[in-house]
Amino acid sequence: MKKHYKDYELVTKELSDGKIKQVAEYRGKFYICMLSSKKLSRVKLYLLALVLCSGATVMGAGFLNTPSSRVAYVALPYVSLFLPIAYSIMGTVGFIKSSNKLKHAEYLETKVRIFRSSIWQIVLSSLTLIGEICFILFKAKQEILKETIFVSLMVLIITLNIISLQLQKRVVYQVEDPDYNG
Repeated sequence: MKKHYKDYELVTKELSDGKIKQVAEYRGKFYICMLSSKKLSRVKLYLLALVLCSGATVMGAGFLNTPSSRVAYVALPYVSLFLPIAYSIMGTVGFIKSSNKLKHAEYLETKVRIFRSSIWQIVLSSLTLIGEICFILFKAKQEILKETIFVSLMVLIITLNIISLQLQKRVVYQVEDPDYNG
């Protein structure tokens, strides 16, 4: 939390036994969700389902063992997909555990992390898709069915993440800043 040290302030407090102790109190921004708790929990479950489906689709695409998986311009963006998926899972699990009122660090570790991970999954899946289409057009001589299935799985990953982004737009937070004197 060194990154967010400005959000905290040391306060001296007296304990019940008379001892004096310095405690860090949060003084930063709070993000308050504008959805009802029922809708928010439903959105959290949908996001978890989308992230898990996206991860399972990437894993399933790897088990196809297509000839294009041995070509760098297809394999590198595909393998790079695992990092944003891992971050997306971490962010979604944190988002599920979080309440309606988030501290600044929690907001960054959940909402922002999920959003950025979804964008990166779309970018990397698109690069993999472009590489795969180039491979099919210029080098594929056999196993066209496997290559076509791989293309459709990349399109599915892109679609799942676009749906995830649309779902994330519904979760709106209002900023409550204690330092704001207005």
